[in-house]
Amino acid sequence: AFESTYSCLGITCAQVGALKDSSTGALLSTKTAACSDVSVYRAPIAGYIPGSDVIEHNKIDLDQAAMETELSAANFAGAEAHYAVGGNSMKSGGSFRTIRGFSTGAQSKMYDGCPGCPYKHYKMFYDYYGDFDYADKWVSAALAGTSMTFSSGRHGPNDFSTLGNAARVEAVKKGSAYMNVWMYAIREFEDAIDDCLTCTSSCNEHSNDPSVHAWDEGVAFYTGSLEGTLGSSSGKLVYRLAEKRCANFGTCGTSGDAFTGTSYVNHELLTLFTEGEQRLQRGECSAVRPLVNRIVSLMTVPLVQGSIRYAYNIGEGGGRSQKNAAEGATFSAAVLPLVARCSPGAAQTISDNQKFGLYDAGNYGSFDAVKSAFESTYS
Repeated sequence: AFESTYSCLGITCAQVGALKDSSTGALLSTKTAACSDVSVYRAPIAGYIPGSDVIEHNKIDLDQAAMETELSAANFAGAEAHYAVGGNSMKSGGSFRTIRGFSTGAQSKMYDGCPGCPYKHYKMFYDYYGDFDYADKWVSAALAGTSMTFSSGRHGPNDFSTLGNAARVEAVKKGSAYMNVWMYAIREFEDAIDDCLTCTSSCNEHSNDPSVHAWDEGVAFYTGSLEGTLGSSSGKLVYRLAEKRCANFGTCGTSGDAFTGTSYVNHELLTLFTEGEQRLQRGECSAVRPLVNRIVSLMTVPLVQGSIRYAYNIGEGGGRSQKNAAEGATFSAAVLPLVARCSPGAAQTISDNQKFGLYDAGNYGSFDAVKSAFESTYS
């Protein structure tokens, strides 16, 4: 029992040693021998040291990268295969997890089939869009070139049959990474709390501590394998988005006031990821809740920055194109439910100025209106 807790206590078998006869130095019995420290090296994930094996989870970004390669040639069928079938992030049974599955399986994993269900932030998105698979509806329609409308009628309609390839490509690229994966990473942080509070054994694979494993999965999905051990410009998921946007908004560095260096968002997230891991190892379940709330707030920053950036490019005329309009529409789709929880009016204003169809109709929206609407919800 004691030995099973050494890693959590921060001590080793060598430090505790064996129980011996002080005069002879011999073991009191074979039962009193020291245990053996098993050193398991786990490579950092952009600076975060996982407590469990999440190598396969971390590879989900390889599906995203493969999708983007196909999209660069307007091969939507090829992109759909990587999105819906996968092929890089293997589950324990030999099948592959998929970016599509992050959304199509969301109802049971985030709304009505988990101990902590419904999860707070996922419920905001379901309440706003009226669809459990809101992210997949968006991405799959863009891949197929069909029209889709959320059940709530908000932020639409989105007729990808008329919007053109540039719009479809951006809706898929941004939607898959910042709607599907973004939410599923949060799901894993919530699952870690559930495991900490309710799980007794065999709740998660690859780790004796299920809550830590779920937490590690969240970090793995947020970051992706292409970021390497310290962060890399070849990344494809939300970690990389935070890096790109900090260079646009001057929010890089540990103080968040520079145009170069690691983003303030990722600096802060690394601290929170590490603290969450440590608290879960100690069984401090309730202390992790405020960490998750703060993590989600920080993960929201690059989505807001993306929306504002493309509202400027289109509204102020500095970069009017179907591609940029599509990026604005998709970034806003990824964040509108959070805005709506603060101010339905602000969310409506943002959608009215950034939704699909406006650009093609010669309506470029108001940058000032979008920026002011976002800023009204910051606190």
